Amino acid sequence: MRKPSLAQIVYNATFPRPRTNDPGSFAAHITRNLVPEVRVETSLFYGSLDCIEAQYPGLDYSNGPHRMRLSRFPWHRRLFRTFNELGLTEDEISDLCRWEGTKSARQRYEAEERVSVQDTTAQSIRAASPLPGPSIEIHYDDFCGPEEEIIETRSNDTIRASRSRASSYQAAMAEPESEDEFSDEEMESCGVALNHRIHAAMAARDRGTDVPLDEDWEQWLKEAGERGTYGEVFHAIRSNQPLSFPYEDTLPHRRALAPTAATLPDAYMISVPDSILPSPALPTTSNASGAAR
Repeated sequence: MRKPSLAQIVYNATFPRPRTNDPGSFAAHITRNLVPEVRVETSLFYGSLDCIEAQYPGLDYSNGPHRMRLSRFPWHRRLFRTFNELGLTEDEISDLCRWEGTKSARQRYEAEERVSVQDTTAQSIRAASPLPGPSIEIHYDDFCGPEEEIIETRSNDTIRASRSRASSYQAAMAEPESEDEFSDEEMESCGVALNHRIHAAMAARDRGTDVPLDEDWEQWLKEAGERGTYGEVFHAIRSNQPLSFPYEDTLPHRRALAPTAATLPDAYMISVPDSILPSPALPTTSNASGAAR
């Protein structure tokens, strides 16, 4: 079976179901529909035919500007759509399009007359400016670093956060720990002497003796809890340094410590209950690391 020619393939794609008034071949289609549209386009584009370029316009059916000029006509618009659907190359289009006004007609004239015909299509149109490269714009809000400075502007440009905003964000992130939250080690370090005394009292209770655990210490903790000074009390005991409180006289049965005016002026030092101190009369237990809660 013989392979159909390129002209036959284009004709079958242009007229899939030809009617009685349609041309019977691609050559008839050129003569009836395409060449008249080329003549109209040449007259509209050049005006009179007194120049060589108007007589041989050299329309290239693979050239974008030439296609744009001819796409105003229905049959050429349909022809270009067929070329795109078939995926024809520039060489195939150049071999197929060899009628009046095409590029092949101008090349034949230039070869015979040994002249060069200038193409003025899109001559006065400048090339488009190159598009800018891809870019990214970052908006800094509260997540900027402390090194960035503020940029004041009245436009819609990017505004970087100031140092004060960065410092406020960092301060908000570093929230102080609650005074009521302490680890087991902090609770255990409150007072080893108290642990000895409480364990001794519990051992006495186990033997049947009705002995209070530590009335003074319980009363002192109660008063400290009412004033909300647990954190300062634990810090004073843990660091073995007194804290200043203005209510020394209200604490009964305390052994007052001398104020340190050098570090805490106009302040009184907290008193420590006598029961905290280790008593030689009470026995000690081996498990002295357990904390009283």
